[in-house]
Amino acid sequence: MKKLALIALTLCALLPGAARGQDKAADAAAQQNARGAALIKEGKFEEAAAELRKAAEAAPKSAVIQSNLAYVYDRQGRIEEAVAAYRKALELDPKNATVRNNLANLYSKQGLYDDATRELEDLVQRDPANATAKANLENALKSKAVTQQRNDQAASAVQGADAKPNDPQAAYNAARVYARLGDADQALTWLNKALDLGYDQFDYLSLDPSLVSLKKDPRFLKLLEERRPAR
Repeated sequence: MKKLALIALTLCALLPGAARGQDKAADAAAQQNARGAALIKEGKFEEAAAELRKAAEAAPKSAVIQSNLAYVYDRQGRIEEAVAAYRKALELDPKNATVRNNLANLYSKQGLYDDATRELEDLVQRDPANATAKANLENALKSKAVTQQRNDQAASAVQGADAKPNDPQAAYNAARVYARLGDADQALTWLNKALDLGYDQFDYLSLDPSLVSLKKDPRFLKLLEERRPAR
């Protein structure tokens, strides 16, 4: 997936005839935005965010500043704040392709593929020649399909185990599915349940290729040690 793009760090032009006080506020915002840009380049995201918040207060109608603030929040892992800032930027500038693409990529990173595809489809509709948006839309749709397939597999495994609540093999099958999907927490939960129900192929646990993703998990190693039947 394309890397999030940092949009041009410049302040939107002021409307002609602005009052003197507005000029001063805009100048202050421009300076704070510029300092924020410099701090971003230095990797000082906390300080950059502080400068950009000041800039946003001084120029609340600047989509550029909101976008840059969103970018910094994303780099800090403050995802909800990043989404809110990108959405505000789009309210101010609905045609900004970079902002919409960045927001969509942020949704994809969260696994919110419906939201991502909605934004990207809107962007492609607005700009059919946007190759980046088309590529990201294709990736989002593929990821959405894979996620749905994984969810279906997990649901089927759980349904099978629920249909046979006293069957250790059914619980073990659910553990294997979750392990293949990379969900160690659920895999270990179902594995313990299988053992509680009397699953007796203990030696196979360390050999089962479906459980390979668990082999370096300390919890799995502890399970093998603590629940090994006495000989």
